[in-house]
Amino acid sequence: MAFKLQNDNARTETYNYYQQSPNPQKETGESPVKSNAPGLNRKYNLMDEVDWLGKWSQSFNGYDSSECNADYMNTHKLPQDHPCVIETIRKHYLIQPSPQDVPLRLDSNDDADRSPGQTGVIFRLLKNKTSGFFVECGALNGEYMSNTIDLERKFNWGGILIEANPITFQKLMSRNRKSWTLPVCLSLEPFPTKVSFQPKSGDPGHSHIEGEAETLQKAGIPGVDPDLVSIQCFPFYSILLAVGRTRVDFFSLDVEGHELKILKTIPWHKVEIKSLTVEWDNMPEGQEALSRFMEESGFIRIGAFDFLYSRDVIFIKDLINH
Repeated sequence: MAFKLQNDNARTETYNYYQQSPNPQKETGESPVKSNAPGLNRKYNLMDEVDWLGKWSQSFNGYDSSECNADYMNTHKLPQDHPCVIETIRKHYLIQPSPQDVPLRLDSNDDADRSPGQTGVIFRLLKNKTSGFFVECGALNGEYMSNTIDLERKFNWGGILIEANPITFQKLMSRNRKSWTLPVCLSLEPFPTKVSFQPKSGDPGHSHIEGEAETLQKAGIPGVDPDLVSIQCFPFYSILLAVGRTRVDFFSLDVEGHELKILKTIPWHKVEIKSLTVEWDNMPEGQEALSRFMEESGFIRIGAFDFLYSRDVIFIKDLINH
C-alpha cells in the first residue's frame, strides 16, 4: 500500500517560520522576525539556530546534490545533519502550519483537556508558559488524546506534529493545526531508514513499526486493519534541523515501544529540550532503563504517571548540574 501526500504545493513553500528562537543569554545579533505562526512574533538571536546552515558546504565537500534521493539517503545511511537528509524532509515530507486565519476543525470546541493528563502537568512544570514550542510524535488525529492541541489553541504554542499512520495522518491534516506536520516515523537509528509499519484502524494509537518491540503483540487483523505499509523514518534531530529549531519546550513521545531507541539517537549536546513525556508501558527495556538513560543525559525524573490509556514518565532538564 503506497501513501502519497495530497498537499504537494505545501511542500514547496518556504520553511522559515521557526528558523530562529529566543536566546535570553545573548544580547547581540538579535533581529525581529514576524510571522503568523504561534509564538513567533518576538525577537530572536539569529546566530545560534542557523550557524549549521552555513557549515554544510564545509562539512560535506564531496556531496553532490544531484545524487540526493530517498534510496541514496537510506542506502548510504547518511548522517542526521547531512544536507541531503534535511532537504529531503523539507521538499517531500514537511507541511507548513495552517494559516492563522483558518479556524481549527475539531470534533468539539469545548474547553476540555484533550490529553489524558500530560498537558496539565507539563504546563504547570513550565510555569504556565505561553508561546512555547512542542514536538509531538504519535500525534494521532491532532485532537483525540493530543498532548499539544490545548497548548496550541489556548496558549499560543506552535510546534511539530509527527504521525506515521497514513490514515490517521489524513485526519490530522484536516484539523488545520497551526504546526508543522510530517507523515513519517522517527528513526530508531542516527540515520534515515525505511520500515514496515502496521497501521491499526480500530485502535490507531497502537499502530507500530513491525517487529521492533517484543511487547507488541497486536498484529494486523485481516479484513479490519490495512496491510503493512512502507514508511520513511528520519532522526529526531534531522527534523528539528529541517524546521530550523533546536530549542524545544515540550517533547511528547509515544511510539508503542521504541521510545528509548529514539531517545538514544538524539545528540543531546546539540539540542535544548526543557521537558518530556515518554510512554514506557510497551518498552522492552522497561521504565528504569528509560529513567537511567534520561538522567545520564541531563534530565530530572519528575515521576511515573498512570494517565488514561497511557503510562508515562515525565522529565525536565536539570539546569543546575548540566
